[in-house]
Amino acid sequence: MTPLIEAEGLAVNFRAPGGFLGLGHHRLAILEDVSVSVRPGKTLGLVGESGSGKTTLARALLGLVSRARGEIRFEGRPVDSFRRLRRKTAMMFQDPIASLSPRLAIGSAITEPFLIHGVAMTSRRAAAEELLALVGLPKEFASRYPHELSGGQARRAGVARALALRPALVIADEPTAGLDVSIQGEILNLMTRLKAELSLSYIIVTHNLAMIRHVSDRIAIMYLGRIVEEGPTAEVFAGARHPYTASLIASEPIPDPRRRRQSLAITGEVPSILRRPSGCEFHTRCPHAQARCRSEAPSLTKSTGGRSVRCHFPLNERFPPKLSDFGDKETRQL
Repeated sequence: MTPLIEAEGLAVNFRAPGGFLGLGHHRLAILEDVSVSVRPGKTLGLVGESGSGKTTLARALLGLVSRARGEIRFEGRPVDSFRRLRRKTAMMFQDPIASLSPRLAIGSAITEPFLIHGVAMTSRRAAAEELLALVGLPKEFASRYPHELSGGQARRAGVARALALRPALVIADEPTAGLDVSIQGEILNLMTRLKAELSLSYIIVTHNLAMIRHVSDRIAIMYLGRIVEEGPTAEVFAGARHPYTASLIASEPIPDPRRRRQSLAITGEVPSILRRPSGCEFHTRCPHAQARCRSEAPSLTKSTGGRSVRCHFPLNERFPPKLSDFGDKETRQL
């Protein structure tokens, strides 16, 4: 099956001031050699610490930031003009209220994409009410303003705006951030329902591993602007191959006081992109780093089952997981 959207060898650079008195500038490599794809009707989760490049990658796929190298293809064709792509894609921003204009009523805000792209409407009011019904909001909300909505209601309005032109792909940046747990569940259920009803594909940018484990088909782990592991979500969680992935998974809290897990928390701080470490960029924080890791950068190696990992010595080959890593005898019987 042809991927709905795919990027190959994607690189994004920003310019930063430097030199004497900051009068010069130098290149900051934000993304380096990133390749990723999403198939129709599927969900890809982008996970990593702050500064890993997740949001930059999402914006680059929509042409919101310029790429220095690499190719983006949509429905199998190279993307030369992002205007055509933006008719078939949409983005849900992290702050639902700030992403809506305070000067526009909700009805006007969610139907604005029709005006931007020159799509005819028989009635703007009718279009607004249809979109509100789609996301479970009363039609009376069309006359309200963003500051009159709760976080969950504003998120639903953001979903409605994203779906105005019936896109094939929605990129959601932290769709549950700042919401109560019960409201998070409602939003995820809404997105899951709409995915089935409208044949949507999602790219979800998040820190929330528990959430992404529940909703995504595949997961890509990012570190310092590179994908270090990618594969089917269930398989990655069942057996992470990159030490960074294993540490992220192990750091997630377990909602059961009877269960204990060996701590694999990541030590040290994320290196600055101004001074990227030599070799494997994770070696400064990796408990299993060897001499080769410090001098030679690993490539992204694909294996059976659609898995890929950027590591000289993947965990399942070097350090097979032990039962003791996942709890005591009582835990394993649960």
